[in-house]
Amino acid sequence: MRISLNWLTDYVDVAAVPVKDLAVMLTDIGLNCEEIIETPTDIILDLEITSNRPDCLGHLGVAREAAAVLGKTFAPPALADVPETGPDVADLAEVIVEAPDLCPRYSARVLQGVTIGPSPAWLVERLEAAGLRSINNVVDVTNYVLMEYSQPLHSFDYDKLAGHKIIVRRGRPGEVMVSIDQTTCRLDENMLVIADADEAVAIAGIMGGLATEVDDATRNVLIESARFDPLVTRRTSRKLALMSESNYRFERGVDPVGVERASLRACQMILDLAGGTLARGIVDVWACPFEAKTVAMRTERCNALLGIDVPAERQVEILGRLGLSPRADGGTIVCTIPPHRADLEREADLIEEVARIQGFDSIPIVAHVTHAVTDEGPAQRTRRQVGLLLTAAGFDEAITYTFGDAAEAEMFGFERVVRVDAAVRKTNNVLRPTLWPSLLRACKTNQDAGNGAVSLFELAGVFPAGDGQLPDEKVDLALVTTGDLRDLRGAIETLLVRLAPSASLAVRPADVAGLAVGAAAEVVLDERCVGALGQVADNVQHHYGLDHPLCAARLDFQALLDHAQVRRTFTPLAKFPAVSRDLSLVVDEPTTWRDIQDAIDGVDQPMRTDVHYVTTFRGRPIPAGRKSVTVRLVYRSEAGTLRSEDADAQVAAVVSALSEKVSAELR
Repeated sequence: MRISLNWLTDYVDVAAVPVKDLAVMLTDIGLNCEEIIETPTDIILDLEITSNRPDCLGHLGVAREAAAVLGKTFAPPALADVPETGPDVADLAEVIVEAPDLCPRYSARVLQGVTIGPSPAWLVERLEAAGLRSINNVVDVTNYVLMEYSQPLHSFDYDKLAGHKIIVRRGRPGEVMVSIDQTTCRLDENMLVIADADEAVAIAGIMGGLATEVDDATRNVLIESARFDPLVTRRTSRKLALMSESNYRFERGVDPVGVERASLRACQMILDLAGGTLARGIVDVWACPFEAKTVAMRTERCNALLGIDVPAERQVEILGRLGLSPRADGGTIVCTIPPHRADLEREADLIEEVARIQGFDSIPIVAHVTHAVTDEGPAQRTRRQVGLLLTAAGFDEAITYTFGDAAEAEMFGFERVVRVDAAVRKTNNVLRPTLWPSLLRACKTNQDAGNGAVSLFELAGVFPAGDGQLPDEKVDLALVTTGDLRDLRGAIETLLVRLAPSASLAVRPADVAGLAVGAAAEVVLDERCVGALGQVADNVQHHYGLDHPLCAARLDFQALLDHAQVRRTFTPLAKFPAVSRDLSLVVDEPTTWRDIQDAIDGVDQPMRTDVHYVTTFRGRPIPAGRKSVTVRLVYRSEAGTLRSEDADAQVAAVVSALSEKVSAELR
């Protein structure tokens, strides 16, 4: 933001302050001066304005800050004597706001009989100091007020507005408008436009249309001063690739009360520079008039947080200089927040205001800073182990947004969701109840980038709807992969065996929303369901535009913590070799690996150290309806080397149990 020193002195006396000292003062209170530019007639301060201070995107806002830090008087322009000698504005123009959620306030004033011409030298000089070029006296006034109040305005040629109407509405599919910079803009229903009785004549908050611009033939002018939704303004600007000083401010928020003051100021200046008469009154469509909120600050809390002693009287003085109307109430100061300071919402914000004006350099620097170092707890240790294990299994960690879409949540069985304020987020306005949608979108992004083989995991918070207004917040571990279901199950089993080696793990077929029927299961630890895994359903893959089948899994992280073995035990290396036997079992087709493993586990054999699945074979000479499953049994004795006959006796007992329980036959 380029601030003209000549212009700034209209509102606050800074003549006695050297410009370099003024630049340092502004920097110290958060308005970082990046450069001081000297011209033959002026000195310009190039300030970096943070996104939470849109009020300082105008000379008045910076002057207010300078007055506060210097202890000077802030003197905004007087607007009391603007003559309104024309007809009633309600007889000249009509304003209809069809989208009040996107346009909380729209006001219009009408001037008749203006004379379009060049602007005086002082006005041209000030606009150029702010980085703008002169166009004509009426347009220059709207730009001047923009740089003065940080309130964008727009001037329409009143006689070019069909029906003398202003209709604030959403764009229509296929609608086209040519902007004043001669860009052809293709509009849609997600954009907000200003229209007359026939067509769109401006893109709300961004740029006016060529058809209604003020030119040398203009005699009657309608002045727009409004407030538009920041999100829709930003989204429209990016989609149309249109940038302007107006949308830069609307995206950050404008003063809802200053809308009218800026409009009146513009009319005052147009009357002085272009003549004409101002219609009586203002057409003002205001969906929800501003109500000032109050924020309290404890004086002792202020001192404790800053680490210095700022007397209560001094705190009140500082907050008063900033226009916060403070009033002391015992040990508390209650402030009424003005409309241009939407960034002040809580006690800490007021404490920051005190610190800014008191001076951060007044906070002492201590020689030593102490910080207690503690060992990582079970949750942090388990998180780290999860990351290491899954990375070793070929998965990459993803970090995705917390918000999602209600329709996507419903695909995974979450019909009730927690929504955020629609005024804040128009899309993706649901707190995600599951991580799967986020990871599947990440897979789609990888696919579009030509990365077809993807394995991702995320360990993050999810927010399924609870019984009350607040969600049942918890942490989930989710995985997706373009690999097969066996690979995914292997990664899950490896993870759980490492984290909870003493727990009993089972994978049982189940119906899981979002996963394919017959290719989904629940994950069970010690008879407790802790998650699910399976192949992603076809309709879900189609929704995300995924070309290749994917498998997905999710685990409740708290359940993993409950079963995690915090203290690791040491087992010495075996002294004697193991003996392994492979059994090729012919079983009925419906027999699962779980059925076989349960039958083997039912045989009490202390020397059996492991059971491995090897392969499955179908076809000749295996009869139809049967299959051959190869199992590897591993035996080891701590007393000495096993003999073949010892192992054979163990294997015979297993074969007998398999024959009895799953009708298995040896090939």
